[in-house]
Amino acid sequence: MTTLPQKVKSVMRVYQQLDKDIARFQDKSKLSCLSGCGECCKKPDIEAGIVEFLPLALELYDRGEAESTLEQLQSSTSSLCHAFRPNVTSFGGLCNEYPHRGLICRLFGFTARVNKEDQKELVTCKYIKTQQAAEYQAAIDGIRKGDKVPIMSEYYYRMQSIDPGLQGFYPINEAISKAIEMVLHYYAYRKRRKPKKVS
Repeated sequence: MTTLPQKVKSVMRVYQQLDKDIARFQDKSKLSCLSGCGECCKKPDIEAGIVEFLPLALELYDRGEAESTLEQLQSSTSSLCHAFRPNVTSFGGLCNEYPHRGLICRLFGFTARVNKEDQKELVTCKYIKTQQAAEYQAAIDGIRKGDKVPIMSEYYYRMQSIDPGLQGFYPINEAISKAIEMVLHYYAYRKRRKPKKVS
């Protein structure tokens, strides 16, 4: 039986591979997010899976912030992601938990979906489309010619295979809450080994 820490490691391996694949795509396409932008995080209807937020939940537990964060989430009426801080930059906002952000947060902007005609369509934002128009068009043309681009569905499949019993999508704050509850329940009668510090 897979333990919760093992599941977290599996999630982080998926993220490490995705980050590498996105970095390669960005390097070739020259596309990038606008500095300080967090406009995509302002969407009120972002949904996510529980598994993708297990690393964040375990990090909060290790910092002694899991219970207080869960209380904040349960009492909040905001639909904005709990980790997002709007208006802390001159444009958009920033994520307070960037290293532990979810799969949906990593996928948007530099990955593709496969349409009904089995063609890859780049999923990105209006700011990249308009303010990096030449690079965006070149990326579209490159994908049509066979350039590699990370495929969203492949990463969702990898994530769901980590714990098939946790499939399904929820409003992002609910997904974070459920992940925290899962961690708290897991360690209710277990001792958590101190995580190794990376030097």
